[in-house]
Amino acid sequence: MARMRRTPWRTAIRQAWRTRGRDDHLLLPERLEGAVYGHLCGDALGVPYEFLSADRINEVTWQGGGAHGQPPGTWSDDGALMLALLDSLLSAGFDPTDQGRRALAWRDEGAYAPGGIVFDVGTSTTVALHALRSGQPAEAAGAVDAKGNGSLMRILPLALVFREVADAELVAMAVRASRVTHGSAEAQIACALYALIVRRLLAGAEDRAAVLVDARRVVRDQLAAQGLPGSKEAASPDAALAELDAFEAWSGRGGRGRVVDSFWSAWDAFASAADYVAAVTAAVRYGSDTDTTAAIAGGLAGVCFGIEAVPSAWQRGLRDRPIAQTLVDRLVETDRSEWDGTPWRTSHAQALRVDFMDLSGTALGEGGGRAGMTFLPGKRYLGYYSGPHWRDLDSDAASLRDQGVDVLLVLVEDKELERCRATHVAEVLPQHGIELIRHPVRDPEPPADDAAYRAVIAGLVDRVRDGATVAVASRGGLDRAGMTSACCPREAGLAADTAIDRVHAAREHTLTMPDQLRYVKGWPHA
Repeated sequence: MARMRRTPWRTAIRQAWRTRGRDDHLLLPERLEGAVYGHLCGDALGVPYEFLSADRINEVTWQGGGAHGQPPGTWSDDGALMLALLDSLLSAGFDPTDQGRRALAWRDEGAYAPGGIVFDVGTSTTVALHALRSGQPAEAAGAVDAKGNGSLMRILPLALVFREVADAELVAMAVRASRVTHGSAEAQIACALYALIVRRLLAGAEDRAAVLVDARRVVRDQLAAQGLPGSKEAASPDAALAELDAFEAWSGRGGRGRVVDSFWSAWDAFASAADYVAAVTAAVRYGSDTDTTAAIAGGLAGVCFGIEAVPSAWQRGLRDRPIAQTLVDRLVETDRSEWDGTPWRTSHAQALRVDFMDLSGTALGEGGGRAGMTFLPGKRYLGYYSGPHWRDLDSDAASLRDQGVDVLLVLVEDKELERCRATHVAEVLPQHGIELIRHPVRDPEPPADDAAYRAVIAGLVDRVRDGATVAVASRGGLDRAGMTSACCPREAGLAADTAIDRVHAAREHTLTMPDQLRYVKGWPHA
C-alpha cells in the first residue's frame, strides 16, 4: 500500500517541532521540568552523604541512610522549600508573605516534604520562621547576619516562573525573596546571581562562562545604581559593591553551608560538567553540605541539559514524587506551544481518559469485561489534532489503573515512542499493575500482517470475555485505536456498521481513514 502523501499541515507540524524541538534545541518544558527534578534528585543524591568530609566520599550512588537515616530518594529542606516557593509563585504570584506562610506550613505540618517528615532544619531558617510566627513582616524575618545557604537553595523557581520580567525586576525579586529567611548581603547577592544564571540557561545560552560574566555585570550595575535597598550592611552603592567584590573574590570551594561557599562550589561542579550526573556527583564530592550543593548544581544542570539528562530511575525513585509532579505540570502549563499558542496539556490539566465502547449484544459484554480507546500515555508531542501534550507517564499509568484498566495494547511504532518521549512505557506500566501488549501499526494504514494482527485481536477478545478491562492506545487515540477497537466486536460477531457506529459513539473523530474503515468492514481477513 502506498504511503500517505505528506500534507501541508503535516509539513507545518514537522517544521514547528524542528524549529523548537529536539532536532534543534531543547523545548522549554524540557528545561523547566529538568530544573525542578534536577534540583530534587541532586538533593536526594546528597542527603546520605551530608556532613561527610570530601576524603570520606568515594563512590557516589543513589542510596539511603547516612546521618539522617532516610530511605533512598528523599529530598530534604532544600527540595521542600524550593517546592514551597514554586507553589507560592504559581498560586499567588510574587508575594513574600505567602512565601513565608508556605515555609511555615512545611516546618509545622510537613507540607512539601516526603512522608510529611521534616529533618535537618537550618539555624537561620529556624530563627526566621520563629520571627514569622511572631508576626514579623516576611521581608524582615531573615536576620541581616544570616549568611547561610537557606535562601539560595530554594530560589530556583523564581527564574522559572518569571521568565518575562526585566533583569532588574528579577534581581529585586530575588533579593526580596531571600530576606524571608536570610537578610545578609551575601545571601541576597547569591540569590540574584543564581536567578540571572538560570534565566540565561533557560533561554538556551550555551557558553557557561559567558553566562556567569553577564549575570555578574547585571548585579554590579544594579548595585552601583541603588545599592541593596533595605539592607543595613549594604544600603549604599559603595557598600553593596564592596560586598559583591568580596563575594566574587571568594576562593573557598568546600561545599560548606555559608552561602558564598555553596554558590561557588555548586557553580564549579556545574561549569565543567559534561552532563547532569557529572555535575551533581562532583557537587556531592565536595563533602559537608552535600545535599544543598548538589541541589543547587542540579538545578543549573537540569536547566542546561533538560529532563532527559536526569536519570529516569532517579526521577521515579523520588519519594512522594506526585508532590513534585503536580507542581511541575502546573509550571509547564505556564508555557504556550509555538504551534498553536495553547498551553501544554499535562496530566494535571487533563487526566488520561479511556472512552469505553458499548459491548451489549455480543459475547464480550457478558463477562463484565470492557474495551476502550485512549491515546499514548506519557506522550510529549505536538499533535495536529490533539494539540501540544507534555504528560507524565507515571501519572497517566495511575489514571489507567484508576479506571480499572488491566491490559493496554499500544499500536505505535518504536520511532513514535521515541518521538513522543514515551520509551519507558514497557517499564512503567507493569509497575502500576497493567499488562502491556505492543503491536506496532503504521499510521494511517491497515495492519501489514493480517495473521499477527488477528492473533492480537483474538487475545484481546479472550481477555474481555474473561472479565478484563482492555484499552487500546495509538498516538492520538484516533484512527488506529478506533480500527482496533472496532475489530474486537467484529471478531465476536458484531456487524461492521454497528461496530463502527459504537466506536464513533464512544470517541468522536476516530476511525475516519478510508483504508482502515474498509479493513474493519472486511473483517475477518485471510
